[in-house]
Amino acid sequence: MSDAERIACCDDDVRDDFADDNSNEYATDNAIAEEHVHDPASLMPLGEYLTRYPNADRSLLCKQLAAQLSVYHNTQQLVHGDVKMANVMMDENGVAILPKSEKTVPITSQPRAPASPEERLPMTTGTDLYAFAWLVFRVYTDIDPLILAHDSKTMHLIASGIKPNRPGPDTLSTMRGLNDQIWEIMLRCWDLSPAARPRAAEVAHAFDPVHVASQPSPTYGLEDCVAKSGGLAEQLGQI
Repeated sequence: MSDAERIACCDDDVRDDFADDNSNEYATDNAIAEEHVHDPASLMPLGEYLTRYPNADRSLLCKQLAAQLSVYHNTQQLVHGDVKMANVMMDENGVAILPKSEKTVPITSQPRAPASPEERLPMTTGTDLYAFAWLVFRVYTDIDPLILAHDSKTMHLIASGIKPNRPGPDTLSTMRGLNDQIWEIMLRCWDLSPAARPRAAEVAHAFDPVHVASQPSPTYGLEDCVAKSGGLAEQLGQI
């Protein structure tokens, strides 16, 4: 597995480098995660879709994807194994689709904490949630996490548990809907221990509308740091 793959989808090789909720309520037809029900000719890559429709409801798209992960994990008993923007498609109705990948496998073990810092953990549902948080990060910020993977110092920082700072209140990410509720669930998905990461259905709930205005924390995120520093390592801050 390459460094780029490790940062995007990671527990089997990334620990040192980097409950059954029975919830199917988000699956629109109980087959939303099955790629064969969609005409490939009608699908558009998510990246292209967001470029064409920059004002798309990004929180809704993330909620749809989290719901599909819940179907994979709880109904189909599968680990997707390759959650990243390049693998997300949009259908003709504007619904985000996460088709199975070549890395999709049956669940064979549950998320757990490593016995030692050197232990390489197997791929689990926790792996999917870690990668999903990076997908959400890219959806809101437009920053490709694979770019970070090309910098060895940044990779080391991420592996040690350092996470991106929360984007500030006046950033495009916040205007797109990245609020406290979503950021907190992302931080939990990035926990170094797979056992501490939330379930996919809980993650989906984090994208529900917030009725009380969320007040972003006064820290700056990668968007701001990119403009102020040429070093990728400086783009990360300890949470």
